[in-house]
Amino acid sequence: MKRAVFSKACMVALGSGIVLSLVLPVVGQETGEKTKPSDRVVRVIMGWAYAGIPETLPGPNGKMFKIDRSDPKKFMIPLEDARRVIRQATISARADLCGLRDIQRQHFESIMRYERSQKNTKGKRKWSAFQMTYIDILIAATSNVMTGTNAAGEDTKKKDDGSQDIRANYKCSPEERARAGAAAEAEIKRLAQVK
Repeated sequence: MKRAVFSKACMVALGSGIVLSLVLPVVGQETGEKTKPSDRVVRVIMGWAYAGIPETLPGPNGKMFKIDRSDPKKFMIPLEDARRVIRQATISARADLCGLRDIQRQHFESIMRYERSQKNTKGKRKWSAFQMTYIDILIAATSNVMTGTNAAGEDTKKKDDGSQDIRANYKCSPEERARAGAAAEAEIKRLAQVK
């Protein structure tokens, strides 16, 4: 019992620090300031994303297949690529917090399209199917951190009553909503143009 309480307190403290670390860089983008999440923040979110990889996934034919998670190298992406994905996911999460679900969905789809289109130095796809699954989960993990829906340990087994979901309690001002929508739409256009 004490461990669960301590674990939850650590998660709340760490989550709060990560949210601030993620929100401040995005605010900096609006002022033209070049900032990015720290290596520590990126590694923590990468760890949560890796922990979130399911044991089974549907294949192209719809049948479920077992995922072998014994080799993290199959899933992991380089730190700088993860940082880029997390920065993009932060923009999506801000749109989501402001109730811009359609724009958030379009932005998510544009991130995934962009990542699928990436090529390595030999002209082949940069990411494997396992890495694309990881990128998808990395985006979700970032959004969960920003919206307060992340859980760990025993907390994942409890039924969520929604009281910790920042989205339900967040009041987005009209100016903030406009900025979040404009930032997401600008990134959708930018990602569409990048090859």
